[in-house]
Amino acid sequence: MHIINEHYHIYNRGAHKEPIFRDATDYLRFLQLLYVANSVKSVRFYNLDLNRIFSYNRGDTLVDIIAYCLMPNHFHLIIEEKMENGTSRFLRKLCTGYSMYFNFKYDHSGTIFQGSVKSKHVGNDDYFRYLIQYVHLNPYGIEEPELMKATKQEHLDEAIAVSREYEYSSYKDYLGEDRPRKAILSKVEPR
Repeated sequence: MHIINEHYHIYNRGAHKEPIFRDATDYLRFLQLLYVANSVKSVRFYNLDLNRIFSYNRGDTLVDIIAYCLMPNHFHLIIEEKMENGTSRFLRKLCTGYSMYFNFKYDHSGTIFQGSVKSKHVGNDDYFRYLIQYVHLNPYGIEEPELMKATKQEHLDEAIAVSREYEYSSYKDYLGEDRPRKAILSKVEPR
């Protein structure tokens, strides 16, 4: 159970560590779902103009999305619970929508995620700031998958350079880049 106005690190990976994003279209669909699934309204994705999806009026949102990063075989979200059961409703819509898309596109059956989504409470400001950095520097792991967290700190300039160019995280939004998918985020400023 999540607590209203509290922050959480949400993450999951592909079943058997398999990729959940195989091409740019997969990443884009997940980004689109991050936006439209975060609504108290029921959304019929097939009724939406995909070229203008990030300007769709979705009404009240279930959670505030603070940061995200999509990696080939996993994803990270930092969210704030806005209403009772908001996180679970949002994640159910997000993961079900993406699983249906993935299974149809790749003629796949069964689960694509490794168990249920993991959630870790963000209990203090120091951890919150660390987590924002951790999520945004995650793309450096694509280039250097054997690096441990501490080693990423030793290569901070390189990790930042990789993250600045990475398209599938909110880091560019934090840097002030103007792009439609910035609408996914409810808040950009770390506390």
